[in-house]
Amino acid sequence: MAVLDLVAAIAAASVAVTVLFLAHGRHGDDRGGPRAELVRYFGIAALAALACAVLNLLEEAGGGAFAAAAGNATNVLAPALAWAGMRRLNARRAIGAVSAGAGAILMLAATYVVSLDEATLLKTAAIALFSAFTAMEARRRPVDAVAGTPLLAWTMGAFAAYNAGRVVVACTAGMHSPLWERTASAEITSMVSALTIIVVAAATVQMGRQLDDDPAPGTRAHDRGALRRDAEDLLRTHAGVDVLIVRLPELDLIRTAHSSERAEQMLASLVEAIRTALPGGAAGVPARDTVFLLLPVGFVVDDVERTVSEAFAGAMPAIGYDDTPDLSFEHHRVEDVDGVSLLMESRRLRPRQGVTHGVPAAGQP
Repeated sequence: MAVLDLVAAIAAASVAVTVLFLAHGRHGDDRGGPRAELVRYFGIAALAALACAVLNLLEEAGGGAFAAAAGNATNVLAPALAWAGMRRLNARRAIGAVSAGAGAILMLAATYVVSLDEATLLKTAAIALFSAFTAMEARRRPVDAVAGTPLLAWTMGAFAAYNAGRVVVACTAGMHSPLWERTASAEITSMVSALTIIVVAAATVQMGRQLDDDPAPGTRAHDRGALRRDAEDLLRTHAGVDVLIVRLPELDLIRTAHSSERAEQMLASLVEAIRTALPGGAAGVPARDTVFLLLPVGFVVDDVERTVSEAFAGAMPAIGYDDTPDLSFEHHRVEDVDGVSLLMESRRLRPRQGVTHGVPAAGQP
């Protein structure tokens, strides 16, 4: 029976890991911001829960002290990382991850120096503490306004109460009493843990859906959303949008010879120069090393290229760069927002490809 309960916990943790990482998107996603933080912390917490269930199964099969110690450590690490993730979303001091790691290490060490029953009691108390911290953090501003946090808070609060109840039963009736077997045994705890993992995964996916709609400023996802909104505005009054894709072929060399910060500064200078020189358009960086400029149809391509190049050259002295890197241009015309999205997606998935394709913009032969 214990083995079946542990298998249920393993299955629940596996589902949670799969759902969370599928929710994050494809490999190489550059969203950044709160959603990426949510998936990072809760995804690793789900992995810790999965490792804990597997180690508990190995312990049942005779894995010895190491399996017990590692299982206890990962069991504490899971709710501790959930707490750290919620602190991160609330932009609070980054002591959460350090505390989570420290708690897991202490639990690992304690299992070797105290009896198995005492280690189980310490582990249960730590789980109750971190689960309560997670529930309280979920009710703090600003994350409490995100859909899914009430479910997360109630679930972790209930899990904290259950584990606190286990400690009370152990201290009053003992860990081998009939009351313990009826209310707080390892088999019951495995099933409660499995249910908690599933509900927490559902809550975090619900949170991720809302956070995904509001990526942090400065991320590529934020610029993609802004460009889509700008395209909608332009299409309300114009029949189409001319998309100018601008790249700096030397940017990888600049990144290698100087630093990534210098390369990002170069991109930011290009965007600012475009916005200053062409106030009637919209510019952003929707993918790595790629700048998009959206203009209403009717602009002469050669004039736009010359204006962008001159504005970029004029911005170089302000960032202390002696030379002006060359720019490469691609021109496309789109008639709806989906066309802009497809172009951005193609650049995001293949950022280094420099082949020009599509319908020429106005004024292009």
